[in-house]
Amino acid sequence: MSMIVLILLVLLLALHAYREYWFRCDLEQIYTGEFEGELMKVGATYIARRPARNDSQRTILCFPGFLEDMRYFQHVYKEQDAELILVNNANYHCPFPVSDVTQLEWPENPYTIGTIEHDAFYLGLVLERLANGREVCLHGHSRGGAVVLETGRQYPAAMKSSQRSVSAILEAAVLPQARASGRASDPIAHLFICYFLPIFFGLSRHWSQQRLLKLPMMRPTNALKTELLISIFSTARNYATCVSNIKSIYTWQRTMGFDLYENYSSLTLLIGERDNTLDMATMESSAKQGRARNSGLTIIQTVGTNHFISLEQPETIRAIH
Repeated sequence: MSMIVLILLVLLLALHAYREYWFRCDLEQIYTGEFEGELMKVGATYIARRPARNDSQRTILCFPGFLEDMRYFQHVYKEQDAELILVNNANYHCPFPVSDVTQLEWPENPYTIGTIEHDAFYLGLVLERLANGREVCLHGHSRGGAVVLETGRQYPAAMKSSQRSVSAILEAAVLPQARASGRASDPIAHLFICYFLPIFFGLSRHWSQQRLLKLPMMRPTNALKTELLISIFSTARNYATCVSNIKSIYTWQRTMGFDLYENYSSLTLLIGERDNTLDMATMESSAKQGRARNSGLTIIQTVGTNHFISLEQPETIRAIH
């Protein structure tokens, strides 16, 4: 019996060591893209800005979801004349060449890297210091939607400025008092996910397209969606950041109230016909609570979509602007 216990102990220690390797190791960047514009960096956050065209007085300010990078918004806003500012998840690889990056000397971020609050702190500064348009729209996808709402909480005066109008698009968003799909938000499942996530992600870094396309979230699919989502396990600089992202989503959804919807005069919340990432029932319930508090909140139930509406049905996003 003692030998069995010893073998089990050795196996558990080996498993934990393997988990710690993937949790802490610096991950090589695999996927990159191109961007025509200015690249900046503050702390561990990259920012990309494309100037306005044809004298447009609008700015679109975007924040991607968990495991995504700034490329998520490039196609949907490719033809827009508005100034386009893309803000990356903190401590994720910059998806664009970084040979010429301007370092920004901004106030130190008081929040922990990987949290929704940390990303919202810099998104608010980007709004205040970089956005030039008289009309500004913040567009957040998934976890990025929570970052947009949290930015409103941290910078309420900037959202209702007398100098310009500020609106928001929350696309398949992480919302207050909502949950992830399935059992992922259950306390025990959450602990299990946080522990084993680095191992699973590490083993998935080089997934084939065929394996990716078997995931329920990939339906419906197209070439652009496949091209971008093949990189989801390789966007972060380390998986410790991804675990922090997951823990932050879990805590933020439980602790934040519906008053967050009140910080914007105009919000558009888009929900997929199905969503294999977030729980639709709690998402819709949160959205309706928000609309009860803010008549400027519009809920759009899309058709033929899943969690990635900008990639699956970009014309729906463009019609809002």
